Amino acid sequence: MQSRIARAAAWSIGGSGAQYLVSFLLLVYLAHALEPRDFGLIATVSIGLDLGTRMARWGQVELLQQARYRTDQARTQSFQLSLAIGGLFMLLFLVTARPIGAAYHSAELERMMLICAPVFLLSAPGATAEALLRSEFRFNLIAVRNSVTSIVGAGCAIILIYLGFGVVALAAQRLFQAVAASIWVWSAVKWRPNLRLGVGWSRELFHEGTHIMLGTLMPLLVPRSIDLFVGAFIGTVQLGLMRVGTRINDFVGQVVVMPLVSVANTHLSALHEDLDGMRRSYLRLTQASTVLMCPSLIGLSLVAQEAIPILFGAKWTGAVPFVQVIGLLGFVAPINYYFAPAMMALGRSRLVFRQGFVQVAVGLVLAFAGALISLLAVAVANVVRGTIVAVWNLHELRRAMRLRLRDVAAHLAPPYLGTVAMAAVVLSLRHLIGADMSAIARLMLLSGAGAAVYAVIVLVGDRLGLWPRHAGLSIPAMIARPVAAE
Repeated sequence: MQSRIARAAAWSIGGSGAQYLVSFLLLVYLAHALEPRDFGLIATVSIGLDLGTRMARWGQVELLQQARYRTDQARTQSFQLSLAIGGLFMLLFLVTARPIGAAYHSAELERMMLICAPVFLLSAPGATAEALLRSEFRFNLIAVRNSVTSIVGAGCAIILIYLGFGVVALAAQRLFQAVAASIWVWSAVKWRPNLRLGVGWSRELFHEGTHIMLGTLMPLLVPRSIDLFVGAFIGTVQLGLMRVGTRINDFVGQVVVMPLVSVANTHLSALHEDLDGMRRSYLRLTQASTVLMCPSLIGLSLVAQEAIPILFGAKWTGAVPFVQVIGLLGFVAPINYYFAPAMMALGRSRLVFRQGFVQVAVGLVLAFAGALISLLAVAVANVVRGTIVAVWNLHELRRAMRLRLRDVAAHLAPPYLGTVAMAAVVLSLRHLIGADMSAIARLMLLSGAGAAVYAVIVLVGDRLGLWPRHAGLSIPAMIARPVAAE
């Protein structure tokens, strides 16, 4: 069983990693081929598309994996529920496309919404088929499907942009990707809805699915609301700059912590009767994420003025201040990654919902206030929200897990101090070299010097015993054995 879970986690990590890589390479190409306003338009469409597709699934993927719902009747009812909700969202997109396009003074936006409308009807019923694949531990097929459909979508977007379709190609990409994913997932399962059972609705599937849907929807509400506020109050150009800056930040964050986060739920759940082991695991997982994520995001902030124009072109220089500020999340984000897995392992899922509600409420208020000022204020609001959530999570972890703040501080001190030293050296070196070097040479010098300083501070300090005895800083060891005995 353990090897089966390990293989599933490995396929999940590989599939997600391939998706992130394809998405990032496509982002680099699109940034050169399109304008910031174009990215703002597709971001506007994505607000409804991402929220709608998540709602249309209605938690059915999670529910149908449970033994009590592995019946033909439950699967048929789940299929009908998802199909009906997907149809409603498709109709909503078709009806609102013209007025929303008129509000934004954009005929392209109207066309993009019309093109994307069928995505709901294609993706929603696929939740039932995906649940069957997951219950059979066929994560390898899901991983390959996600990777292949990402490549298909990217290829379609590149071809259409080359043919002169412009930003509309990004809407077509979402449609092509949904078609490919739907064909792939339904061809992989033998089950088909039993229409002889008639149209039936399960109150249990709907009721339990509502709770799961709301729980999975909350993490999307804040970022999509930020998109909405920025597009409405600052404009689609600034929204495009923000989306590219956010995508860069997300790519770095997801790549460096993905192997740890992917196994956190299973790992912490196995320790629900061992509170000491769970505390050690949480501390090791958080420390490992901070060791990887903090210098990566802060380092990106420090070299953003060189890296972004080189990677994406001079027209994206306006995203530099946003990236420089949003990177400060590297200090607090790792604290938040394992709160939900830890609480669910302790049977405190209600605390997860309460924290999500607080995060949404605080995030919406701060995002709205920031959007009324400037894009830089939106970045500051994001960092403030992340810090408030981190403080909230530490307070709840102290109560539920008896996690001592001094233990958290001891585990996070090495990467924090190493990152501060790295920042000091990079800023000083930038001041010394001035503008005499080319941007590429300056980027290589600053990145190399920063990485070397961070490695020296963290690893040499560990060898000399400067850090607490229990703060083992071997990254492979932390990933492989996050609860090794102290």
